[in-house]
Amino acid sequence: MEVKKRMRAAVFEGNGVLKIKEVDAPRILRSDDLIIEVEMCSICGTDVHIMSVPPGYIAKPGTILGHELVGRVAAVGNDVRDLRVGDRVVTNPNEYCGVCAYCRHNLPNLCENLIPMGISADGGFAEYVKVSEKVAHKIAKDLPSEIAAFAEPLACVVHALTRIAVSPSDTVLVFGAGPIGLLFVQMLRARGAHPIIVSEPVALRREYATKSGADFVIDPTKEDVAGFVMEKTRIGADYAIDVVGSQIWEGVRTVRKGGTVLLFGFNGKAKPCVEQHQITNKEVSVFGTWLANDSFPRAVKILESKALNLRPLITHTLPLEETPEAIEILRRGDGIEILIDPNL
Repeated sequence: MEVKKRMRAAVFEGNGVLKIKEVDAPRILRSDDLIIEVEMCSICGTDVHIMSVPPGYIAKPGTILGHELVGRVAAVGNDVRDLRVGDRVVTNPNEYCGVCAYCRHNLPNLCENLIPMGISADGGFAEYVKVSEKVAHKIAKDLPSEIAAFAEPLACVVHALTRIAVSPSDTVLVFGAGPIGLLFVQMLRARGAHPIIVSEPVALRREYATKSGADFVIDPTKEDVAGFVMEKTRIGADYAIDVVGSQIWEGVRTVRKGGTVLLFGFNGKAKPCVEQHQITNKEVSVFGTWLANDSFPRAVKILESKALNLRPLITHTLPLEETPEAIEILRRGDGIEILIDPNL
């Protein structure tokens, strides 16, 4: 498969500026490199934060954004062992070193030398992207691209759910019903959680939370979340999951004594006030979760099994040239899963 010398890409130029440019296509530099021809790459909330002014997440100017991708191997380095040209793959977008203290503790998501795609290394809003073999995961030939594009966020959710022991009939409150929140809802439903309560201020996302299997969906700008949870559960939720990145205090308030709060969302500007004594005297457990660890193979298996109903979550599929507009659609809350197809 021939790799073109030049390609179109969405390049971040800093201060909220994203331009579609023709740039040099990546080339094999190391013996374990792969060149992937991008089939699809979805917009992430991280992309929205990067494009905010001031940014909620810092990316390196001159970098091609995008990290939730699926593609086909177009070229391989001399030492690539398990993948061949033509294989279809999804990628862990966080290149880990494999030798630092955290990697040696089998915690590559906490690697001291992490290189995040679409942030400090070129990403998937392009015709081609370069990754190392160790972060590429083979997928079935017949797995639709638009479903495979969920692999990275699903892998993060799968890893997050290893941090908490949700059992059938456990009550779970989810803050936020963007793509990640909706993946949590579907995974929690598959685990038998009941009831699943979702707090989401955007009407479109509340609608999709109901479609994804939430038992109750409330607007936190109009209803008291803690009061609603107490009404439905009497003692509070067993678990609260913050997908927003600012709801730790609401989580502590709404879980029962002995309950658990899981912090997933990242918002570098949020500075929530927490009454620590409530964590102590309620014996609340608070866990953080970061990226995906060893969960990509499981995420791929879930996607290939068709256990989740993901296609209805896709609200837009747009060409590469409309990537800046696509990010704004997600920022406004007018879309759920938004895919960029460089082949359109």
